[in-house]
Amino acid sequence: MHQRIRMSAKLGALLTLTLLAGSVALAVPTSSTTVTVATTPTLRINEVMAANTRLSNTGTFPDMIELFNGGATAIDLSGMSLTDDPAVARKFVFPSGTTIAAAGYLVVYADPASSAPGLHTGFSLDAEGDQVRLYNTTAAGGALVDSIAFGYLPADYSISRTGARADTWALTNPSFGAANPAAGLPFGSSLASLKINEWAARITFRLDHDMIELYNPLSQPIALGGVQLTDDITRPSRFKFASLSYIGPGAYLALFGADFAFGLGDTDPIFLLGENNEPIDSVTLNSQPKDFSSGRNPDGSSTITNFGVPTPGMSNPTPLPANHDALLKNLRITEVMYQPAAATSPGDYEFVELQNIGPSPLDLSGVRFTNGIDYPFPAGTTLAGGAFIVVAKDRTAFLSRYPSAAGVLAPGAFTGALDNNGETLALTLPAPWYVHILRFRYESNWFAGASGGGYSLVVPAPATTAAADWKDAATWRQSVAINGSPGAADTGAPVSAGVTARLSNLSVRTALGAGQNLIVGFFVDGGSRSVLVRAAGPALTALGVGGAMGDPRLELFNSSGVSVLTNDDWNASLAPVFQSVGAFAFPAGSFDAAFTQGVSGAVSVHARGTGAGIVLVEAYDTGTTNSPRMTNLSARNRVGTGDEILIAGFAISGTGSKRLLIRAAGPALTALGVPNVLTDPKLELYNSSAVKVTENDNWTADLAATFSSVGAFAFPANSRDSALIVTLNSGATYTVQVRGTDGGTGEALVEVYEIP
Repeated sequence: MHQRIRMSAKLGALLTLTLLAGSVALAVPTSSTTVTVATTPTLRINEVMAANTRLSNTGTFPDMIELFNGGATAIDLSGMSLTDDPAVARKFVFPSGTTIAAAGYLVVYADPASSAPGLHTGFSLDAEGDQVRLYNTTAAGGALVDSIAFGYLPADYSISRTGARADTWALTNPSFGAANPAAGLPFGSSLASLKINEWAARITFRLDHDMIELYNPLSQPIALGGVQLTDDITRPSRFKFASLSYIGPGAYLALFGADFAFGLGDTDPIFLLGENNEPIDSVTLNSQPKDFSSGRNPDGSSTITNFGVPTPGMSNPTPLPANHDALLKNLRITEVMYQPAAATSPGDYEFVELQNIGPSPLDLSGVRFTNGIDYPFPAGTTLAGGAFIVVAKDRTAFLSRYPSAAGVLAPGAFTGALDNNGETLALTLPAPWYVHILRFRYESNWFAGASGGGYSLVVPAPATTAAADWKDAATWRQSVAINGSPGAADTGAPVSAGVTARLSNLSVRTALGAGQNLIVGFFVDGGSRSVLVRAAGPALTALGVGGAMGDPRLELFNSSGVSVLTNDDWNASLAPVFQSVGAFAFPAGSFDAAFTQGVSGAVSVHARGTGAGIVLVEAYDTGTTNSPRMTNLSARNRVGTGDEILIAGFAISGTGSKRLLIRAAGPALTALGVPNVLTDPKLELYNSSAVKVTENDNWTADLAATFSSVGAFAFPANSRDSALIVTLNSGATYTVQVRGTDGGTGEALVEVYEIP
């Protein structure tokens, strides 16, 4: 059922398959396939189905609950109740006049109230595990009459009371409205047939969580009660299937991180064990690409393949439909209005806008929102190349504010609401593909105008932004005008033609050992600019920093590596310059270092001390015009772990926004003669509110042209250096953190370049 697109074929030995010794002879687990109950009440829950695609109720396929009266007289159900939640006993109350005859059956549909015949509970059952509880009337004390709890149930099977005394439950073929079978279905003779069939460990957005899929190749169901999954053989019960859990014949059962509750690391093993810890199957992960899955191809075989699109719940070799591939590549969410202005009730004027960024029409039939809000696009919905479509919370309210958008408004309305405090949205392929086109979370502190000001969130460059980057604040901006622009491009860029945004400050704080250097660099373009450079050590003590360097020293080098200026102790005449650029004051007579110098082109500054300690090195552009200006800032230091990672801050002054290239070089430094480099740097960008804006682990080759355009040195092909492009607002400060992806240490260089 689920298919994956093959972005790469089998990648060597990326994944090692291991069948544990002795697994071929396993018997069924020691637990029974049925569950003995304490009593068999006269009025009882008799049969339950939680995943129905075969029994129609006037065109609907609801979950089903059957009650049975085993007594000799009719029973009045009026005022009795059914629920799936013991905390809410009266979710569904039987209406007055509801009776069940002696030896009679009553079928209740567990679905929302509808015009279809029969009784409808208003709640559905979860096929991944749920319960049904029957309570007496409140007048009779509201006691629990009967209940049944179950685990994973396969589609189109029911669980029923079976046996001569009807005191056990088993998996059966449905028999609603009639006597249950005398015994449950026969099961596969050996758990050894059960396979770990597909797994995904580095999910960022294609699925909700990490994923493990099991496959039953047999023509009979397999009972899973007591079967265990773990990534640590010494902790076998990290996940255990509940009683009355099954996998159907020839079926696939996908478990997600929220189900099995242990995260999968890049090199973790996965063990499938019987109830008594008997080994059944195992696999070992090794460097799985992000948002790929891996699995047996064909299903259940020993051949392992990586798949660019996961296929939970489906056969691994299933081909991805062409339209689905087009949806993944070209359907994007481009505007979100989560806190509209002048809303009289929650949800008024809320909307989500989507765009087809490709040239050809898209068939949206069955595309759905599956997180945050609920909405399926009806069959026959299409979207032309470049066109927009809008899904609204309240059509009447929306059209009263945006009458011109009537032509782009999708049928119906979404249910749920967009949270003013931030929300995770997921746009998902049509069933049975549970794979996300986009999955991201917006935050209320990204843009003040969108949180109470009536502006929307807008993606200004959807055609050139990777789908994985929708989670980053840098992908978005505030709409140009209050109320946004649903159904149209958000024109009149919020940055005017007279943009003056520019890099104006670099700061790096680190702990230096005796004799170590911190190296910062910058490039001034368009002429000579006076730059203030500071090394704060003693001044940090007054700010509450312990272990500050007692006597830092600065040395300025030109592009040829010639020393042109040194400073050991600052001069009080610089105090007005500190104030003019917003730098904190140094104590009078302190041993901190500082100087101002006219700079043109590339320079570097080395900071060191007579001893060890924490030092803060800063470079400030002291000018107020856009030319000349600093167009490149950099810092090089040893990256450690914990508090000793490389942290560099920078500021953007002026008006508008600035497009930047940010890089973290480690492996690329080796070719430049730098020893002991950080072999796998990861960079993270944070705003002044400490909210992560974006991140990158390994750079992509499409950035090479940008490297060249800004004068940055090249990275080796397929290196593990990091780089990203981001557009940031002026009048704000940002922080870049560089660390080793797997806790590694070594020399690294962080760079920030203006992109023309």
